[in-house]
Amino acid sequence: MRKTERHIKKKNRFPIILPILTIIGIGIFAVLTSFYEKTWSYNWNGINEQIRDSVKVAENNGISSGWVGIAPRRPKQYDRRFWIMNNATESELIKLTDYPNGTIKTIAYEGLLRKPEFENKVDLMLKAIKDTEYSIFYRTGCEGMNMNISEYLVDLVLLIDDKGLLGKTNRYNLPQNDIDVILNEYKKVPSLWK
Repeated sequence: MRKTERHIKKKNRFPIILPILTIIGIGIFAVLTSFYEKTWSYNWNGINEQIRDSVKVAENNGISSGWVGIAPRRPKQYDRRFWIMNNATESELIKLTDYPNGTIKTIAYEGLLRKPEFENKVDLMLKAIKDTEYSIFYRTGCEGMNMNISEYLVDLVLLIDDKGLLGKTNRYNLPQNDIDVILNEYKKVPSLWK
């Protein structure tokens, strides 16, 4: 027997389309969020435009010592780093310690440690020691290595590690009890390069 047109029911396609659209939507969301960088939403209020421009250039170049390469040349990153440290105000450097990039955080911490008028060096170092989300790439001579921000600051800036890498000690004449507090916390963090 032949079905008449009025007896043919149209199928509801909604149950089929909904899962397909959901899968496509989740895929688009995953692709878009995988490219997101925290630096895009950083709040630049209170930071000079020249400092901001230098930070944007410096953030992907790591930390370099004074002389790099076979024919020892001072890299532009070295000069840029010292320009930021010398020209940023104390409040700008404090704000940059929260920047979502290890190189910029390191420059900010080092800039504050080098300022003679900055008094909270111990608290700053304790904050830097706990700041392990980002590491840095340090270049010196023909070699480079990954290290924690605190390793760079303790071993190469303050020179207070009891193993004494460079044969120098206590560059900024910190009192021994401050050094002990810093080193006590520093030794709790696993090393990336030693």
